[in-house]
Amino acid sequence: MKRDVLLIFVVLMCCQMRAQQTFTVLSYNIENAFDTIHDAGKDDYEYCAGGERKWNQYRLFQKLKGISKVIAAADEKRPVDLIGLCEVENDTVMQYLTQRTPLSKLGYRYIMTNSLDERGIDVALLYSPFTFHPVETEPIRPKMKKKDKTRDILHVAGTITGGDTVDVYVIHLPSKRGGGEAQSLSMNICQQLKAHLDSVQITRQRPNILVMGDFNAETNSPQLKFLTRSHHFIDRTAKLQPGTYKYQGEWSTIDHLLTHTTTLSHQRTRILTLPFLLESDPTNGGEKPHRTYLGPVYQGGVSDHLPIMAVFHVKK
Repeated sequence: MKRDVLLIFVVLMCCQMRAQQTFTVLSYNIENAFDTIHDAGKDDYEYCAGGERKWNQYRLFQKLKGISKVIAAADEKRPVDLIGLCEVENDTVMQYLTQRTPLSKLGYRYIMTNSLDERGIDVALLYSPFTFHPVETEPIRPKMKKKDKTRDILHVAGTITGGDTVDVYVIHLPSKRGGGEAQSLSMNICQQLKAHLDSVQITRQRPNILVMGDFNAETNSPQLKFLTRSHHFIDRTAKLQPGTYKYQGEWSTIDHLLTHTTTLSHQRTRILTLPFLLESDPTNGGEKPHRTYLGPVYQGGVSDHLPIMAVFHVKK
């Protein structure tokens, strides 16, 4: 059995190295990926065993299998190199995802934050160790008022085949709920992110920077305009259809991939509308994401967001 697993890894490594003229990235908010055990100090009771949502191991693993299916189906030719995930509770969930789903055959590893978010929600980066080699990991904790608690930003710098450095940021900005105060908090975090991006751009001779995640804001929002205008970043999701999130019958793109690259040449970005991620929308017409929960009612889907997939060409 061990020899078979080793053979699979060797074959995958060879395939990925041969195909390394491309570099692929996926960004996905996976909607409340909680385990079933209470984390001390966190308000996660509704997703604990016996909680109001009746969350249990079966439902958790159905969700994780769905996520692994998305990642495996994203690229038919080779495994995705980097996957940024939002709304992950802890290491237990990531270990289950990487070791106890079909993803275990692909050898993915992960890095994640451990933030002050009241519910225990964090962000994570899955990476293929065959094509991305982390050299620096840094959680960026936003400086805020004592009453404000939110997710850390994850920064990972790593090298790809050929030796170029790629700086990856996974971000999950605060919800729109709260009106002007929430937007002010979100902008404050973007300003702190900008300061970090400035330092990286100065440090790298040939910067390749990817910022991905759930911004809880559309392309024309002040936050996105601030980041793209001040850093010459391109929002690769600006005109994609149908959107990544549907609220009250209207699609919008609140998940984004911002890029500023030198040796990575952008080829294409798309929103993944895999059939099993969607269901009919009888109220508003068309389709909508097949989510895990609608309010307190279990729906059995993967997420209320759709993932973003980008392909880059690695310049020699």
